Amino acid sequence: MLKDTFCSSPWFHIRINPAGNYIPCRWDFSGTTTEHNISNTGLSEYMNSDVMKSLRSDLLNGKDPSACQSCRNEDQHGKVSGRRRQLLKSAISVNNFEKSLCASPHWHHFEYSSKNQGHTENLPVDLQIDLGNTCNSSCIMCDPVYSSRLNTDYQKLHKIEPQLFYNPEVIINWTDDPTLVDKFVNELENIPSIKYIHFLGGETLYLKSFYTICNKLIEKGLAKNISIGTTTNCTIYTPELEHIIKNFKHVHLGLSIEAVHPINDYVRWPSQVNSVVDVMKKFISLREHTDLHLSLRITPSIFTISQIDTIFDFMIKHSIIAESCNLLQDPSCLRIELLPKNLVDVVLDKINKIINTYDLSRPTHSLVNRRNDTIKNSVIADIIFEYKHLLETMQEPKDVEQERHNLIKFIKAFESIRNNSILTYLPEYEEFLRSYGY
Repeated sequence: MLKDTFCSSPWFHIRINPAGNYIPCRWDFSGTTTEHNISNTGLSEYMNSDVMKSLRSDLLNGKDPSACQSCRNEDQHGKVSGRRRQLLKSAISVNNFEKSLCASPHWHHFEYSSKNQGHTENLPVDLQIDLGNTCNSSCIMCDPVYSSRLNTDYQKLHKIEPQLFYNPEVIINWTDDPTLVDKFVNELENIPSIKYIHFLGGETLYLKSFYTICNKLIEKGLAKNISIGTTTNCTIYTPELEHIIKNFKHVHLGLSIEAVHPINDYVRWPSQVNSVVDVMKKFISLREHTDLHLSLRITPSIFTISQIDTIFDFMIKHSIIAESCNLLQDPSCLRIELLPKNLVDVVLDKINKIINTYDLSRPTHSLVNRRNDTIKNSVIADIIFEYKHLLETMQEPKDVEQERHNLIKFIKAFESIRNNSILTYLPEYEEFLRSYGY
């Protein structure tokens, strides 16, 4: 059915990856690449590229593009997917799909594309711009495309376990070329429709290009009409961010953390959770006197799901929501679905303790607009119950046994170059991991 597959995102959103290649959607983790690059194609031009026209036509015809599988997986697990958040921007509700689609202020755009082979008269409104992969962290659930440090690690890991780790190419950041940075900023001057730009890395606050682009937009007088967002691993705090916050229409900052627990250090190597929390609290303090919206950006895995209650506790105590880009599917051996039932039950007990301690109740309907500060407490409760439901209903995948054995190979390879052990962080996992050869 169209309500299960349709998404309005391709009518107003595009993405550029660290190498400068265009991607149709920020939630497209399929690895699809094209010849379209910021060096040879403009933002407006890409909106009507063959890739985008084909994607719009597929969505209008009820097809299920491979680029959309991440959101489809979240929909199936009852989570608020990127698709649903994008539909909200078009005033479309999946619970009242047909009527809200026809009443959408973007209906005439969909109708025009339907009659014109996917072509659109729209200019981009919402961008995700990956500035490069320069990063001071090597998170085990990340990809070398997005982390220079992990890229170096993968070159070693590939020699240890070539079936689990590919040999990555060295990424040349498009923002290393100042002429492309200027081209990008100059093009924004000619796209008055731009309302939101989400910058990513690498570690964005580590990248000079982030400050260069923001300051150029401020100098050109464009910043006052644009909202921006970015995500940080909370290893860096710079007062320069305050200047940016004061000059843009609105700023959203995602704080990447997996648990307020040492397991965060194992997964987000080589961070130190106490230092990360200290930086987070600086941003929370900054929120009090600037127009800054904060959220925790989490990527729950088979390891960090065990301590997700510490994230929930932090959310409640500091009045901050948590968002995930998607349900982790790659590396496949880190999926939370691989966790044995006895350990899942332990996590559920922890979540129920949080619910009982803070006397939480789930909202009567799922809250899609989770960045609405007026309903923050309800959003926090909804997120907690969402993960409770996910754990209660998830099924073991068919490849569970093979993937658990792959998990052992995966972490032993990492540990061989880091000289650490998962059991130092999660001793309660010993029986499970030993039974698969750890």
